[in-house]
Amino acid sequence: MQRKARFQKRYPDSMDEKRKSEAIAAARREIARRIARFCTTLSEEELNRLLDRMAYVQWKYDVAPIVPDPPSLKQKNGELPD
Repeated sequence: MQRKARFQKRYPDSMDEKRKSEAIAAARREIARRIARFCTTLSEEELNRLLDRMAYVQWKYDVAPIVPDPPSLKQKNGELPD
């Protein structure tokens, strides 16, 4: 148990975490570039919070895209959907 804790402390960032942070940072920069002129009334803190949330959502859907629902039973039997 102690060995595992020491190992985790020596290597806190896994390669996946590094890729995740790089992807979120890239998405944040791109979003900031696109929306900067529309968000002039926001304070710097509000803009940063907005960018953080938007970048995380962008990363989330890039990693786990929405999968369409499976075809209904009617479609499987050759009937047209309503």
